[in-house]
Amino acid sequence: MTIQVLPETIKYQPVLDYYNSHKEEGEPPLKRLERAEGGFQIDIPEEQWEKDYRGYTDANKQIRQLRWNHEGCLVAPYINFTAKQGMLLYEALVYCLPPGSVVIK
Repeated sequence: MTIQVLPETIKYQPVLDYYNSHKEEGEPPLKRLERAEGGFQIDIPEEQWEKDYRGYTDANKQIRQLRWNHEGCLVAPYINFTAKQGMLLYEALVYCLPPGSVVIK
């Protein structure tokens, strides 16, 4: 599932607040992704990290992430959100942005 946002500029905090107030108790919170492209992230518990043969885990494999691409779409270059997390993010974006601004592709 790909979520596209029109216009491409959003305020993160209302989306984070909506998502985090509607997620199930015990689920990790949605955060702003601190990468050049921007986007959203959800931490993966350390015991679930995929480790390489040296016991090392790449930082991008410690989180579920959706990044903005050049078309204003949220795409998953590494570990995607679960379907449930993706739908709640979509719901949060629809709630926080003007009507018609959010499309599932």
